[in-house]
Amino acid sequence: MRIAYAGLRRREEFKSLATKLGLIPLLLPVQATEKVPVPEYQDHLRRLGEGVDLFVATTGIGVRELMEGGRVLELDLKGSLEKALRLARGTKAARVLGDLGLAPHGVGDGTTPSLLPLLPQGPGVAALQLYGKPLPLLEQALEERGYAVLPLMPYRHLPDPEGIRLLEETILAKEVEAVAFVAAIQVEFLFEGARNPSDLRKTFQHEVKALAVGRVTADALREWGVQPFYVDEQERLGSMLQGFLRLYREVA
Repeated sequence: MRIAYAGLRRREEFKSLATKLGLIPLLLPVQATEKVPVPEYQDHLRRLGEGVDLFVATTGIGVRELMEGGRVLELDLKGSLEKALRLARGTKAARVLGDLGLAPHGVGDGTTPSLLPLLPQGPGVAALQLYGKPLPLLEQALEERGYAVLPLMPYRHLPDPEGIRLLEETILAKEVEAVAFVAAIQVEFLFEGARNPSDLRKTFQHEVKALAVGRVTADALREWGVQPFYVDEQERLGSMLQGFLRLYREVA
């Protein structure tokens, strides 16, 4: 059985896991990710180093990139964050904060809306770690609670036109039985960049199975009219592949 992987990170891990389970993996990333050079946001990093009242972490890799940027500028970001109330959007961001000795005071379910009930009342300065794109819902909620928002974007996502073309052609030609998405932005890039999004949607509905890691990715598929065949709530590649195979055999 052939399965395509739309992600950029952890491609070799996916390939290894899929192969061990008897699947034939096709690595067809639809995104490119680039680090934002530290000089581009050094003023915001220096402000973070002066101390904030609230720190909102949305991704684990983003937290690590911020800490690396702080090291480049010789800032004691850990010391600053120790004094802040810390929130994590999901388990991955929470895990990285914990590894850094900065355990979060509250953790969402991986979605941006899940953070809203956790936001304390201001006033103060809230540092918001972005994951490649603005988060207007969260920024507005912070401002309504009286915070001055300090956005921090250590990396940004870009669509990969060639990867989008290859994955779309592969799906429409039914050259795979399933496609694994591990981030909502991969779904968005594919459908926004597709030449025939309507045909793509129909193929997912009737022939090719769409797999999602996490609720956020699954919701992105649904927004484009695709019902995920399997959603892995543990947000792990291995459990997603195992769960997909188990369900596929049950309904076959």
